[in-house]
Parts: sequence; structure tokens; C-alpha cells
Amino acid sequence: MLSFAIRRLLTGIITVFAVSLLSFFVFNALPGNPAQVILGLDADQSAIENLERELNLDKPVVLRYFFWLGDLIKGDLGDSTGYKKPVTEVIISSLPPTLSITILSLLLTTLISFPLGILSAKKHNKFMDYLITSISQIGLIIPGFWLGILFLLLFSVRFHLFPSGGYVPMTVNIFEWLKSIILPALSLAIISSSVLIRMIRSSIIENMNEDYARTATGKGVSERRVFNKHILKNAMIPVLSVFGLQIASILAGTIIIESVFSIPGIGRLLLYSVQRRDLPVVQGVVIWMAVVTILINFIMDMVHMTIDPRIR
Repeated sequence: MLSFAIRRLLTGIITVFAVSLLSFFVFNALPGNPAQVILGLDADQSAIENLERELNLDKPVVLRYFFWLGDLIKGDLGDSTGYKKPVTEVIISSLPPTLSITILSLLLTTLISFPLGILSAKKHNKFMDYLITSISQIGLIIPGFWLGILFLLLFSVRFHLFPSGGYVPMTVNIFEWLKSIILPALSLAIISSSVLIRMIRSSIIENMNEDYARTATGKGVSERRVFNKHILKNAMIPVLSVFGLQIASILAGTIIIESVFSIPGIGRLLLYSVQRRDLPVVQGVVIWMAVVTILINFIMDMVHMTIDPRIR
């Protein structure tokens, strides 16, 4: 198990290095002079040259990458050219809305997908099964941002039940905090639940048809005991892998949905930084997302291996 964890960590480190390499050269290949964009079109040439030297833009791009990589290894993401603060500080200040939406969306996904997936499998080829699978199929083809716009029109503009945008910190008012994030979280949860419902259903049905389930039933073990103790446990093993992918998918979807609901999280930060050519912040956000995604997959691999001894 230890060797497996070490291999996974090494793979994660290589992945982060590849992401840093790709993100740096892609963003630095964009047309235009970042110093000119920051200072404006009417800026004095001497001021532009001074800023270029300050940002190391007068050096070759390969050399700039190794300077940036060396700082990254030390945990220094550089300074934001737009906010005039360390990139780490800028990202941390934008994290609470993004984490709030992500955590609530994961909670809603769990509460929606697992009961409906299990119910659909138990009612296989019956009306309830057809109803649940049909609804989940609709959820698979609807983009999350479109669902968010629909919720805005329905619950904010039409019925005035929830605010149309903005974010209220939990420390200010927990009820208003929940109202400000429930619609974006629900938009993402419905999409993720649609994927998990179908996965849970198919995994349970597959295990219900396995020999061990029929043998236990034939020996007189009650169907309820066979389902709860054997079928459900084995069926959840492949579901865990998909659940880990959905966590990363929700986190990525949060960045888009924040723009729909005007929430000042990582998504808005990334959008504004791209517009301002604040490359240190853009690269910092990309690296942060890569690290979080790799950690999520690593944790799910460890849980998967702990539950299923065959992986060892």
C-alpha cells in the first residue's frame, strides 16, 4: 500500500510539472505585450521597459519559466500585477465562495444520487426506474451554466425566492449565506447526480446478477440482507472512482457558474485576471486547480484500495 501511495504521489508531481510547463508557455504565447496591457496604450515607452525588466519580460521565455518554477517549488506563486499583492493571498481571499459552492454541491449530489440510484436499481424495469433514468438522462444533456440561468429566471426573477447574484459570507449571516449559494450549488449537483445515478444503478444491477448474490439467496439469506451487506458494498467500489471524478468536475464547474451568479470566487478571479493579463494569478489558479484535482484523485485511490483488497 505504501509503494502504491508513493507511485501515485510521484505521478501527481509529474502531472503538476506538466501542467506548469503547459500553462506557462501557453499564456506567454498570447499576442500582445503584458506590460503594455497593464500600463495602457498611452503609457510612456520608458515606463513599459521598466515594467518589463521588473516582470523579467526582457529575458528569454525559457529562462523566465525556470525562474518561475524555482519560486513555485518554494511555494511562491509570485505577485499579482493587477492586485499588487502576492498571488497566494489573492487566491486565498477568493476561496470561500468557491469552496462553499463546491461543498454544498457535493452534499446535494450525495443526497440526490445515492437514494435515487439505489431505488432505480431496486425497481429495475418498472415505472419508477424508467422515470428516474429519464430524468437523469435530461440532466446529462443540460449544461450547468444553462441550468443556472434557468434557475435565476425562475427562482430569482419570477418568484423572488433567492438573490440573483452576489455572495454573503457565512460569518455575516448563515441563512443569507445559504440563500446566496443554493442555486449555483443545485445547478452543479443536478448535473453530477445524473452521472452518478446511472452509474450506481448499473453497478447494483450488475452485482445483483452475480453468482454470489444468487447463491446467498438460494441458501435462504433474506434478500434485504444480501442487498445491504453484499450487493451494495461491492457495487459502491466502482462508484467511488466516478464520485472522485465528479468532485473535480464540480470544482471546475464552480468556476463557470460563478460568472452566471456574479459570485466573487475563483471563477471571477480567473476571468478578470485573463482580461487584465495578470499572468501570475492565472498561472497560480491553474496550478492550484491541478494540485487539488490530483489530491482528490489520490484520496479516492486510497479509499478505493482500502475498501477493495483485490487492488492491493
